[in-house]
Amino acid sequence: MKKNISLSFLLVSFAAAQNLQLDTISVTATGLEETLFEQPLSIEKKDKKSIELDQVIYQKDLFNSISGVRIEQTGSVIGHMTAIRMPLNTGPYYLFLQDGIPVQSSGFFNHNGLAYTTYQNAESIDVLKGTGSALYGSDAVAAVIDVHALNLDRAQRSFWASAGSYGFFQLKATDIVHKKDAKYGIKADYMHSDGYRDHTDTIRGEINVAYEKMVNDTNIVTIRFNASKTEANQADSFNNYDNIVHGSKVASDDPAYFLALQKSDVKRKFDFALLSTEWNNFSFDPFEIDLTGYLRYNRNQYTATWEKNLPHNDNKLYTLGLRNKNIYEDAQQKFVFGFDGEYTLSKLRYDQPFTITTSGWGAKTYYKGPLYDYDVNYLAFAPYLHYERSLTSKWKFSIGLRYDFNRFDYNNNLAPDSYDPSGTYFRPADRTDNFTHLSPKAALSYFFTDKQHLYLRYANGFRIPQAGRLYSLKKGYEFVKLDPEISNTYEIGYKFFNNTMQWDIALYYMMIDDTITRYESNGILYYANGGRTLHRGVEITTQYNLDLHNSIYVAYTYARHNYDDNEKYHNNELAQAPNHIADVRYIYRNGPWTIMPEWRYVGSYWMDDAHTYKYKGYSIGHLKVRYDYSPSLRFFAKIINITDKKYAAYARYAYGKTDYTPGDPRTFYAGLEYRW
Repeated sequence: MKKNISLSFLLVSFAAAQNLQLDTISVTATGLEETLFEQPLSIEKKDKKSIELDQVIYQKDLFNSISGVRIEQTGSVIGHMTAIRMPLNTGPYYLFLQDGIPVQSSGFFNHNGLAYTTYQNAESIDVLKGTGSALYGSDAVAAVIDVHALNLDRAQRSFWASAGSYGFFQLKATDIVHKKDAKYGIKADYMHSDGYRDHTDTIRGEINVAYEKMVNDTNIVTIRFNASKTEANQADSFNNYDNIVHGSKVASDDPAYFLALQKSDVKRKFDFALLSTEWNNFSFDPFEIDLTGYLRYNRNQYTATWEKNLPHNDNKLYTLGLRNKNIYEDAQQKFVFGFDGEYTLSKLRYDQPFTITTSGWGAKTYYKGPLYDYDVNYLAFAPYLHYERSLTSKWKFSIGLRYDFNRFDYNNNLAPDSYDPSGTYFRPADRTDNFTHLSPKAALSYFFTDKQHLYLRYANGFRIPQAGRLYSLKKGYEFVKLDPEISNTYEIGYKFFNNTMQWDIALYYMMIDDTITRYESNGILYYANGGRTLHRGVEITTQYNLDLHNSIYVAYTYARHNYDDNEKYHNNELAQAPNHIADVRYIYRNGPWTIMPEWRYVGSYWMDDAHTYKYKGYSIGHLKVRYDYSPSLRFFAKIINITDKKYAAYARYAYGKTDYTPGDPRTFYAGLEYRW
């Protein structure tokens, strides 16, 4: 494996291809139209051509070619976990956006949040790595991800159809119309897969509708509706690694899982809808006013297959949001200020769907009935400002400040301060929790030339405890009090581009204080503020055009994630945190053909924080092909895991046992797109 890592470093020395486009404009970071090159932070944008070549089915297909990004699908296939400047985890360190609007409230983070976006319809994505700018509050600790699914700039009609292994098929349709003073369009997607393992069939639908009206020379109104619906059967992980080695297609090797199949609906379901209206006013040039109101609906249903008693979760959230952004620009300075506000009604029910007596460590009987049943009214409000100024032709600085207020009003629908009949689950009495935080940001840039940029950046961030951590408690840890996590990120970056080569290098050092840490005692998992964790790394993205037809792209990350004198884990490296991640792509273009072999590498990592077991990581290859028969007709195909390697996409040690989630076997896909 050391030879493979050395090879990736060699390729970095003269690499190239398709994600990194430093002259591309992005507004994700600050709301200002600026190229990726001039922004003093680590941000990458993936455009429509790159996305089309990847033929996106799952979240990992869309994001894993970006340096420092690791997304792995879970046993429910469409579920996922994210690692960006953090170990692979389920914590709220990422802010997921759909067309600039959060897809979930910060107090109710779902680690599967990209499933709420219409990522299968994505036409471009932005990934801001590290703590967000002043425009973003809680959860924007390690990254901000923005998915853009329906671009109205060009009128078109298209139809896409594809099919593949294990009963997979996908249909897409797009219709965009331009009138004299208006643009409108619709984009829809439907996907079905039987899955390669038992009980992994999935159906998913997405729809995007947009209408843009030029009211007059100084006013534009844009209305968007985005929705997605997913129903996926949940397979379990394997406790015995032999099932990975032998490519087992069974759903689980745990008898309790099959008991649940007999008595319960072991599925994961996501429902999402977002309706927004944006008003842009340019009456007071060079001053711009942007006001966006939105309504959002989320529903998350699943069976907790990782719990011995296999409980069922159903969480519904209804959100009203209002966002204001004001921009002033002149030759020397740029000023952005405004506020974000959300009010969310959450209803959660966590049920024991059948009576079950577990075995092994912590064995007991769980009785059919409610485990938790509570409502939460959640308010979030935050004013912010961001200021940029050019000091000379080469020097520029920026500062930002944001103040967040978050309030939970919790109402328990069961007996206050009570336990379920098994004596495991504790339901606290009604209460209110408030959290506030002031986040400063600053950056300094030096432009050697108009194609070479060095920057220094500091960003303070935070994330509040989730409602589930505050109110879904276990016996023995009833009165654990959680505080927000506070992060401080220091970053130095270098960006360079010319006609043949581009580089984007970022070195970061992030400290998180009061880290909400998972502990295990007597078979019970609980969470408490656990001191400080340290996260350091270097992210390298580079691309090089060898000639007119050949190019190479390399995304490489080296990172270390450690506890800092933790009372239990001392200075241990965190679990699920490989030191090395790499994605290498060779792209050949000649006439109608585009051919791209791809290599993906994830290094070894500890499976638990106590360093009981270590997983070796994996290395796999893919092949993706596109053939443009005419301007209207295009064919495409891809082979995933071309060598049919047997590996675990995710491995952990918890509850006194090992868990391995198998990676995809060799899989074939092919299809066509017709435009008119």
